[in-house]
Amino acid sequence: MIAPAAMLLAMQTVTLTPSDAEIANPERGFYRAGNRDLAALDQASLERVYAGGERLVYARIDLVRYRNAPIEARTLDGLARGFAAARAAGVKLIVRAVYNYPHGETDYHAAQDAPLSVVRAHLAQLQPLFAANADVIAFVQAGFIGAWGEWHSSSNDLTSTPNRRAVRDALLAAVPRERSIQFRYPPDLITWGPMQRIGFHNDCFMASQTDVGTFSEEPAQRVPEQAAMARLTADAPFGGETCNPADDPGAIPRTGCAAIRDEGARYHLSYLNADYYRRLFHDRWIAGGCMAEVQRKLGYRFALVSASIAPRAQAGGEWPTQVAIRNEGWARLTNARPLQIVLIERDGGAMRRLTMGSADPRAWLPGAVTTVKAAIRLPVDLAPGAYDIALALPDDAPALRDNPRFAIRFANEDRPDRGQGWQNSAGLFRIGLTLQVEKRRQVSLVPSRAARALSSPGGSLPPRPAP
Repeated sequence: MIAPAAMLLAMQTVTLTPSDAEIANPERGFYRAGNRDLAALDQASLERVYAGGERLVYARIDLVRYRNAPIEARTLDGLARGFAAARAAGVKLIVRAVYNYPHGETDYHAAQDAPLSVVRAHLAQLQPLFAANADVIAFVQAGFIGAWGEWHSSSNDLTSTPNRRAVRDALLAAVPRERSIQFRYPPDLITWGPMQRIGFHNDCFMASQTDVGTFSEEPAQRVPEQAAMARLTADAPFGGETCNPADDPGAIPRTGCAAIRDEGARYHLSYLNADYYRRLFHDRWIAGGCMAEVQRKLGYRFALVSASIAPRAQAGGEWPTQVAIRNEGWARLTNARPLQIVLIERDGGAMRRLTMGSADPRAWLPGAVTTVKAAIRLPVDLAPGAYDIALALPDDAPALRDNPRFAIRFANEDRPDRGQGWQNSAGLFRIGLTLQVEKRRQVSLVPSRAARALSSPGGSLPPRPAP
């Protein structure tokens, strides 16, 4: 039982220094677009992406050969190898299945997709693959329909209202419940209303007044659509790419630093293509001096503000802790993961990872400081002694939980003078506090006189005294 007032007086508190550095972290930031099918991705190329500071790769599932046929087993095996390569390299994937991939912004009108029955059959084939590899899927983009899988220019009437709903429902059934699906067009998302697991991707972000057809031509419709997407993306994932507005006559792209600062925050931008469309956008941000800020702000960015612990506790007892964390990014974290407090034994370095109550990092809002309080039950078998304290945000998937490449790094400075710093090999941040664990006290129960009498041979209780 914790005595709150006593524990409050006993707490030790430390403050931590935020960092201005760009910090590569999972499921956010600039992504690299693989020029090949997911089945052709290899670990060596993905390792180069990781070494370059990116943690996201766009990977298309190329179904060009299967517009009227089942996906062959060898292709499914190749896709599984692509997922395995991502896992080994430490990156996650933005996945989209397509039946075509035009090479220009104006030659897509004759692109071919597949009948609805084929789309459904393909999703049924992909369902086990998605389930087995959900750990390295960051986001699924809806795909399948029309040119580039962007839900326009369908050759099989897949853009009709009933067919859009049918493909949506097939996607929701095929993609694991712990992963979100991003759709291309605001009118669909508005018509469907808020739905769990459904987000937005914009592949012509800021490229024209309508984002090259993403939003409606008429301002009276466009303004409410934009407001609706700003509301949706406060909770659901948003990302995409800028584009060449060549297919939008009279386009006025919004290319400056003020625009990306405003719209990145407004739409809670989590990720952008690192390579496209650089000349009109990325190069302008570099020239305007805001590119480093954009790199920092994409997605979530968690900086430790302060931490407090009781400096002494018993093995098996409750241990009060408190952590304050600021989200300095534009968006929430999308996929679940635990907040851990890590006890590192001074004598030998053994680690014990403990979950901080029911803390959910997905609830840490952009621009806000969240305080997490937890009374943690220490393991009964925890050896007495001194333990350095660290914090960690490992991946939630069992296959990745112990892999530091998939851990979120806090946006804080290393301060060796305070015992604070990132330990890359373990994916944790030492906060400069120490816990002294004491041996669990054994409670000795002395038998009562009555119990002693009953336990003795032939024992009986003495008679009650007469009133």
